[in-house]
Amino acid sequence: MSIETRNEWCREVVVLRPPTGRLRFLVHVNKERCPYCSSGVRTTSIWGTVTGFTEEVAWCGHCFNATCYAVRLPPTQRERFEAMRSAFLSETPATVWDAARPALEDLERRGLL
Repeated sequence: MSIETRNEWCREVVVLRPPTGRLRFLVHVNKERCPYCSSGVRTTSIWGTVTGFTEEVAWCGHCFNATCYAVRLPPTQRERFEAMRSAFLSETPATVWDAARPALEDLERRGLL
Protein backbone atom coordinates (compact mmCIF):
# COMPACT_ATOMS: atom_id res chain seq x y z
CA MET A 1 0.00 0.00 0.00
CA SER A 2 1.55 3.25 -1.16
CA ILE A 3 1.77 6.20 1.23
CA GLU A 4 1.23 9.63 -0.29
CA THR A 5 4.30 11.86 -0.45
CA ARG A 6 4.73 15.47 -1.50
CA ASN A 7 6.63 16.29 -4.68
CA GLU A 8 7.89 19.68 -3.51
CA TRP A 9 11.42 18.23 -3.54
CA CYS A 10 11.33 18.39 -7.35
CA ARG A 11 11.97 22.13 -7.13
CA GLU A 12 15.59 21.49 -6.16
CA VAL A 13 18.32 19.11 -7.23
CA VAL A 14 19.02 16.55 -4.51
CA VAL A 15 22.52 15.15 -4.97
CA LEU A 16 24.22 12.12 -3.48
CA ARG A 17 27.92 11.23 -3.61
CA PRO A 18 28.43 7.74 -2.21
CA PRO A 19 31.92 7.06 -0.81
CA THR A 20 32.77 4.83 -3.79
CA GLY A 21 30.85 6.27 -6.68
CA ARG A 22 29.78 9.02 -9.02
CA LEU A 23 27.44 11.87 -8.20
CA ARG A 24 23.78 10.84 -8.37
CA PHE A 25 20.62 12.94 -8.43
CA LEU A 26 17.22 12.05 -7.05
CA VAL A 27 14.67 10.98 -9.67
CA HIS A 28 11.78 9.45 -7.70
CA VAL A 29 10.64 8.70 -4.14
CA ASN A 30 7.90 6.35 -2.96
CA LYS A 31 6.80 5.26 0.51
CA GLU A 32 4.77 2.17 1.35
CA ARG A 33 4.10 -0.25 4.16
CA CYS A 34 7.09 -2.55 4.52
CA PRO A 35 6.37 -5.99 3.02
CA TYR A 36 9.06 -7.55 5.24
CA CYS A 37 7.89 -6.49 8.71
CA SER A 38 4.38 -5.08 7.98
CA SER A 39 4.71 -2.45 10.72
CA GLY A 40 7.33 -0.15 9.22
CA VAL A 41 7.42 2.29 6.32
CA ARG A 42 9.66 1.36 3.40
CA THR A 43 11.17 4.30 1.51
CA THR A 44 12.15 3.57 -2.09
CA SER A 45 14.24 6.13 -3.95
CA ILE A 46 15.56 6.15 -7.52
CA TRP A 47 18.87 7.91 -8.20
CA GLY A 48 20.45 8.61 -11.60
CA THR A 49 23.79 9.66 -13.07
CA VAL A 50 24.42 11.91 -16.06
CA THR A 51 25.43 8.85 -18.08
CA GLY A 52 21.96 7.33 -17.62
CA PHE A 53 22.72 4.75 -14.91
CA THR A 54 19.84 4.46 -12.43
CA GLU A 55 19.60 2.60 -9.16
CA GLU A 56 16.98 1.94 -6.53
CA VAL A 57 17.92 2.48 -2.90
CA ALA A 58 15.27 1.31 -0.41
CA TRP A 59 15.01 0.75 3.33
CA CYS A 60 12.51 0.24 6.13
CA GLY A 61 12.67 2.63 9.06
CA HIS A 62 11.48 -0.13 11.43
CA CYS A 63 13.14 -3.45 10.49
CA PHE A 64 16.06 -1.78 8.64
CA ASN A 65 15.74 -4.18 5.69
CA ALA A 66 17.61 -2.38 2.90
CA THR A 67 18.29 -2.99 -0.80
CA CYS A 68 20.28 -1.27 -3.53
CA TYR A 69 20.40 -2.37 -7.16
CA ALA A 70 20.41 -1.07 -10.74
CA VAL A 71 16.99 -0.49 -12.33
CA ARG A 72 15.50 0.43 -15.68
CA LEU A 73 13.16 3.37 -15.50
CA PRO A 74 9.57 2.99 -16.66
CA PRO A 75 8.45 5.59 -19.24
CA THR A 76 6.58 7.52 -16.53
CA GLN A 77 9.84 8.16 -14.64
CA ARG A 78 11.98 8.72 -17.75
CA GLU A 79 10.64 12.27 -18.22
CA ARG A 80 11.45 13.16 -14.63
CA PHE A 81 14.93 11.64 -15.06
CA GLU A 82 15.59 13.88 -18.09
CA ALA A 83 14.28 16.97 -16.27
CA MET A 84 16.36 16.27 -13.17
CA ARG A 85 19.46 15.52 -15.26
CA SER A 86 19.09 18.88 -17.05
CA ALA A 87 18.68 20.67 -13.72
CA PHE A 88 21.66 18.76 -12.27
CA LEU A 89 23.86 19.82 -15.20
CA SER A 90 22.82 23.48 -14.97
CA GLU A 91 22.87 24.05 -11.19
CA THR A 92 25.38 23.77 -8.40
CA PRO A 93 23.63 21.88 -5.60
CA ALA A 94 23.57 23.55 -2.19
CA THR A 95 24.29 20.26 -0.43
CA VAL A 96 25.84 17.00 -1.57
CA TRP A 97 24.83 14.10 0.67
CA ASP A 98 26.91 11.00 1.50
CA ALA A 99 23.90 8.68 1.61
CA ALA A 100 20.28 8.48 0.46
CA ARG A 101 18.62 8.22 3.85
CA PRO A 102 19.95 11.49 5.36
CA ALA A 103 19.17 13.32 2.10
CA LEU A 104 15.54 12.18 2.17
CA GLU A 105 15.21 12.76 5.92
CA ASP A 106 16.31 16.37 5.30
CA LEU A 107 13.60 16.76 2.64
CA GLU A 108 11.02 15.44 5.11
CA ARG A 109 12.20 17.80 7.88
CA ARG A 110 11.81 20.72 5.50
CA GLY A 111 8.31 19.58 4.44
CA LEU A 112 9.29 18.88 0.83
CA LEU A 113 8.60 15.14 0.87
